[in-house]
Amino acid sequence: MIGNVRDGMLSLKGNMVRRFLQFCALVWVCCLPAAAADPKLIYDQSTDALYNLDFNTAQRGYETLTHDYPNNPDYWNALASSIWLRIMYEQQKLNLESFSGSSLGTADSRDAVDPAVEKRLRETLTVAIAKADALLKKNPKDVRALYAKGISYGTLASFEATAKRSYFSAGSKAKTARDLHEQVLALDASFDDARMSIGAYNYVVGVIPGFVRFLLLPLGIHSAGKDLGIQQLETAAEKGKNASTDARMLLIVVYSRERRYEQALNVVSELYAKYPRNFLFELTKASTYGKMKRWDDAVRTYEDVLMKVESKRDGYDRLSAARLYYVLGTSNVERLQIQPALDAFGKVVSAKDAPVDEKANAYLWMGKIYDSANDRTQALQQYDSILALDCNPEIKEQAQRYKRTPFK
Repeated sequence: MIGNVRDGMLSLKGNMVRRFLQFCALVWVCCLPAAAADPKLIYDQSTDALYNLDFNTAQRGYETLTHDYPNNPDYWNALASSIWLRIMYEQQKLNLESFSGSSLGTADSRDAVDPAVEKRLRETLTVAIAKADALLKKNPKDVRALYAKGISYGTLASFEATAKRSYFSAGSKAKTARDLHEQVLALDASFDDARMSIGAYNYVVGVIPGFVRFLLLPLGIHSAGKDLGIQQLETAAEKGKNASTDARMLLIVVYSRERRYEQALNVVSELYAKYPRNFLFELTKASTYGKMKRWDDAVRTYEDVLMKVESKRDGYDRLSAARLYYVLGTSNVERLQIQPALDAFGKVVSAKDAPVDEKANAYLWMGKIYDSANDRTQALQQYDSILALDCNPEIKEQAQRYKRTPFK
């Protein structure tokens, strides 16, 4: 009996010791600092979200990094870039057509910027520059700090040019970015990311009209030539670490302006394979097919995009189906597929969310198609529909002209 009691007491004591040790272990674990999230993982995930047009996810990730690592200018620059790209997207300038003509933007583009958003962008870049300057005060030859400061000025230049159309201000800031990145390469010739801003500067200044370049000379704004600029962009795209994707996006615009459409198509196809939720890349493919007169490929691509819009796949529901039907209609006109063109334009004019000018242009196309088929009655109905809309007066003038004289 005594032995049983003793054994029971020992067993109870053993259980108490084990529970005490377990409690101590639990307290020790709970008192440990939380494991810090991997900043590289957060940065990579946020950047992937940004290039897939998920601006909210990207900004949340970058905000986390600026909070946890406030002295790193790279994270402030990343946050600023996400704000700027969102502004571009909302202004409808984040597309190939915005950079294809002699002036920035398209008929659908807007220039308005929310003052609060602009203030936040400028303040974020001010912080990024201050963080880079703090590092440079400790070490004036800190290449990463020099590079980060150049990125800040490059983003400011891009914002001034694309969102504000303040081209002289943009030119001055772009020159500062170029100068800083030339310092980077002087210190480390293998820092190929720095070639992107230098290449962009040389190309842009190299293609502006000669008399404008002459006016810019007193400001120290001059180019080493557009061809060298293209080479520098290609090097950044091929060998860059952080700027490779941005350099590729710039090359799509450059190759398209230079009519090097096959190269533009190859680059945009690579980017779309990497970022399949970025519908702008797929639309750029379709647009590039059009520039190459490959209308069957353009139509097939627009139809693929439409299927994703209507099934609300991969965030494509943010796109306007009416806009897609309009470009599908014009592409079918180019390949002389008249009935599919009429069907597409019919979807535009019946869409509730189609902009009034887009409806007017669709009616205009249908009127011209019917005139070409000698169906004057149907043509006049389309022109009259335009006159009943509160649309662009220039479209109405065309409708009046074709009412007087049939389109041929």
